[in-house]
Amino acid sequence: MSNNKYIEYSNLSESENYIDHPLIKKKSIDHRLYQTNIVNSSSGKNSMVILPTSLGKTIISALLSADVLYNFKTMRVLVMAPTRPLVLQHMFSFSSVLKILNNQKIFVTGQIPPSTRKLIWNNKNIRLIFSTPEIIRNDLFESRLSLDDFGLVVFDEAHRAVKDYAYTYIAKKYLEQSLNPVILAMTASPGSDGIRIDQICEHLSIEHIEYRNEEDSDVKPYVNPIDLSWELIDLSCDYKNIVHLFREILKEKLRYLVYRGLIQKKNLDYIFKSDLLELGKVLQRNLQFSVTEEKGQLYSALLNQSSALSLMYCIELIESQGPYSLENFIKRMESSEGKAHSILLKDPRMDEIKKKLANISDHPKIKYIIDLLDQNKFVSNIQDPNNTKISLDSNSKILIFTHYRDTATHIVDVLKQRQIRSCRFVGQSSKNNDLGMKQDEQSNVLDSFRRGEFNILIATSIAEEGLDIPEVDLVIFYEPVASEIRHIQRKGRTGRRSKGKVIILASKDTVDMRLLYASKRRMEKMRNIFNTKKTSLKPMKRCQISLNPLTEKELESLEELLEKEKTNLGTEDYDFKLQNYKLLAKMKDNKFDDKYLSNKQSRFDGIINSKNISKNNNKLIDKTIRNIYELLVREKINKKTQFDIRYLSDHFSIDYNIMLDAIDQLQKEQIITVKNNSIIFNKIPNSKEQKYMIYVEKILPGKASVLVNGRWHAELNYYDYDGPRNILKKGSEFMARADLYNNEGSFCIRIKEVIL
Repeated sequence: MSNNKYIEYSNLSESENYIDHPLIKKKSIDHRLYQTNIVNSSSGKNSMVILPTSLGKTIISALLSADVLYNFKTMRVLVMAPTRPLVLQHMFSFSSVLKILNNQKIFVTGQIPPSTRKLIWNNKNIRLIFSTPEIIRNDLFESRLSLDDFGLVVFDEAHRAVKDYAYTYIAKKYLEQSLNPVILAMTASPGSDGIRIDQICEHLSIEHIEYRNEEDSDVKPYVNPIDLSWELIDLSCDYKNIVHLFREILKEKLRYLVYRGLIQKKNLDYIFKSDLLELGKVLQRNLQFSVTEEKGQLYSALLNQSSALSLMYCIELIESQGPYSLENFIKRMESSEGKAHSILLKDPRMDEIKKKLANISDHPKIKYIIDLLDQNKFVSNIQDPNNTKISLDSNSKILIFTHYRDTATHIVDVLKQRQIRSCRFVGQSSKNNDLGMKQDEQSNVLDSFRRGEFNILIATSIAEEGLDIPEVDLVIFYEPVASEIRHIQRKGRTGRRSKGKVIILASKDTVDMRLLYASKRRMEKMRNIFNTKKTSLKPMKRCQISLNPLTEKELESLEELLEKEKTNLGTEDYDFKLQNYKLLAKMKDNKFDDKYLSNKQSRFDGIINSKNISKNNNKLIDKTIRNIYELLVREKINKKTQFDIRYLSDHFSIDYNIMLDAIDQLQKEQIITVKNNSIIFNKIPNSKEQKYMIYVEKILPGKASVLVNGRWHAELNYYDYDGPRNILKKGSEFMARADLYNNEGSFCIRIKEVIL
């Protein structure tokens, strides 16, 4: 398919300042010159679109999708994003502008069992699919999915397409399977590292780049000015004294490492966290393969390296965050069982530091924020005695970004003491006994913020990428970020509908200043890279594919069905239900009982409600697979090879759906056979030497944790590995000849030869 022919038949045009297209709802998309320019120049090519946050990357992807769905009625479109909330957001955005039936689109999650996902992929009536990349990678790897009939694949947050992230494997398979692959990669910033940008372009076979910033002529009319300022904060003598004590201890640890030749830098002031992290990898690797006599010295070096890292972290906390965050970290050190922390805490200077912390005032950054809010009359005049709701004098919304949850908690506490209504916003995972926020909690907080129930949101990095954060008038960086990607994402939270303001707080003569200048340098470097990168990209060879557009009759029929859907349903909550129940109907011949089918139906109901999406399901399924397998091995020793499904249900206190998914996987691996509600245990995985795909998940002392063929978690002991050492590192993936065996309940792999 030639690019010129594609553009010639494109149905994108301007009508009364709205986009006019057969598959775009009337007056749903405002006409913006830069968006139509990008769509027309990106059609039919593997393109990377780099646009600041809030300038409509999703609209561009929807317009390109509409062109493919209209011009090639047998082709489909896949839209991916890194997180489920972001995928849902894309799905709702597409649904609001595209003319597409509910049973022609679907949101695929890990909650849908693999056998059912295969039915989805084989159903050609489903033309628009939304998913996270991990699901797509797994199904491609297991040959449940082929991308040969996809006319467009959208990679959102494409800056992640490096190393072993799922995007790289998906792009590779798409290019192999499709005669006419078209990729749309979207990001607010791919970074300033030229090598990283080259890798992204290579992994996604990018042929064309569309880069815009706020100063470009076709973008400028749609961009509100953002006033960005740096506020440099002075630290008091009390703070500097604490930093001095930490640096004394730190220098002792660094000298130990330098004198033994473990770090080559002689000037201790130029040894950074990255140097220590790299040293830690080397020491851990050497420990695995060293003789017993050498381990003592390596352990000592590792203790000093670990202590030095903790001290650097302490210095960063007191300089950049304040005493609250540092005190919490010291408490965690005291409750940990780590030897490095234990040795560090015995240093008498640590007692002196703790005494000083008890008498030190809040970080000056907190004072700056309070003064700023007082000046703008954010303090309530009316205090609600029940503390249920406080009316604020200002309607402005403020978003405060901080890297640390402890700091976010402390800022909220300080603001509440002053009757300033605010809320903390963090991710789902729990860290250091700090419970994360579930997706429904996140949604409720954002809805309350949008309604004005509180005016100040204090958020960690979760608010930087993807989520539909309401428009804010002011963004405050509690600390600078070196990453230009994160800088652009934070900044993009303001200035969408009106003039915005960004304030970056930085403590003078601290790590803050290094991050501040690093971010500025990287922003300038990124612009320069894209000015030269466009000329080095090479076009792909594609097969000529004839246009096969929807006919007038088909378009009329589509309009009638859409109207009927709207009339009959009257609500968007129906999305996906119809198609999912059709899939369930096809499962009638499944060997499981009615309870199984009922549970599956409940799951599909849950797809519509994002509250039911659990990020832990895949981990639970993997764990259940291992537990079932180990139980079956033990029972086989007792000469028992057939079990009723309820036997497993009674044996494991696990969600019934999770257990059934685990059974599905075991059956696919031919470890078991399910027949008439009974499980027949066939075999232990074949221990005969064969080829396996190995993914290194974690490097541990004396062994590694690996994923075999994308499914089995196994231990790789140092004495079971006969291959090059340089590829045995976290995140590496390689093919190997190996055999599997069971060692006292642990599933292990013995690698005989790495296939390069």
